[in-house]
Amino acid sequence: MILLDSLWGFFSEAAAFALGAFGALSVATIFDYLLQRRCERKLAPRFLLAKNIGEKRSSPYDSHEFEPDVRYECIVNFLVLGKQALNTLLSSKKPKKEADSKRIFLSSHFNDTQTTNSQVSVSIVLADRFGQITESEYHYFVDYVEAVRSRLGKDAVLNERIPVYSEILKSSEEAYRKILSLDSILEFSLKSSDIIDLNSFRNHMEKLGYMETLPSKFVLFDTNETKLSVAEFSDSKNIFKFLFNIAISDNPAQEFKDMFDGLRWVAEYFQCQILDKNLNEVDKQSFENILNKIEIRVSQLKMEGLFPGCRLSREVFKLR
Repeated sequence: MILLDSLWGFFSEAAAFALGAFGALSVATIFDYLLQRRCERKLAPRFLLAKNIGEKRSSPYDSHEFEPDVRYECIVNFLVLGKQALNTLLSSKKPKKEADSKRIFLSSHFNDTQTTNSQVSVSIVLADRFGQITESEYHYFVDYVEAVRSRLGKDAVLNERIPVYSEILKSSEEAYRKILSLDSILEFSLKSSDIIDLNSFRNHMEKLGYMETLPSKFVLFDTNETKLSVAEFSDSKNIFKFLFNIAISDNPAQEFKDMFDGLRWVAEYFQCQILDKNLNEVDKQSFENILNKIEIRVSQLKMEGLFPGCRLSREVFKLR
């Protein structure tokens, strides 16, 4: 009996010790998890995290109230007789909205507040950062114009004839040259001494608001579902490239700062260098130089009618 009592006491003490140790370990694990989450929220850019939970704004493509720009767009204008015909056109599903890689736009405004007549413009960009308008895109555009004219019928008057492809090529070339000179894509790389673990990297990119659209290719969309940043591996598995599109942002300098905070956060975790497009390390001084260049580019864009964040800038400077 004495032996049994001794054994029972021993096991009771051992069980109590095990339960106590398990409880302490559980508390420590939970505390460590909460501390880690707190650090992640502190370090990860609040701006990018907010993109996942923020309310989606209405898309600029949903509004028809804008003026096409003859410097960058091929435009065909209609005079629409009667407000009802215009409302029917704008509320109906369009036969085409895309012309290969370019979008066709429909805009309208009243010519005279004393009448119900209005002007409708159908437009397509003459060029974007990938090239001039192609003949195929031009024919898509003409088909759309004809569909609009057919839908409006007798309620529409074409203000001028539809230009032929050869006529718009010169304007397209000029627009393409100007767009290239104002291209606003910033390129950076994260360089690690070791191969970057994709699963761990994927987790960090998700926290920054990036979506993996293809294996090891990540895209950050803004609230209007336009590509703000694209990130993917280069030919080497220890270099990850980031492209930032400052021209589609309403506030390019601040948005760049927030995105670069995300780069620093990832670089710190994976022990990476942040390099610019010339493979020079980005330090505090070079970062300030980049911010200054962004402000200069914003001024240049505005002078040429390509206001950062506007419909036209989103179209001509978009990432694919």
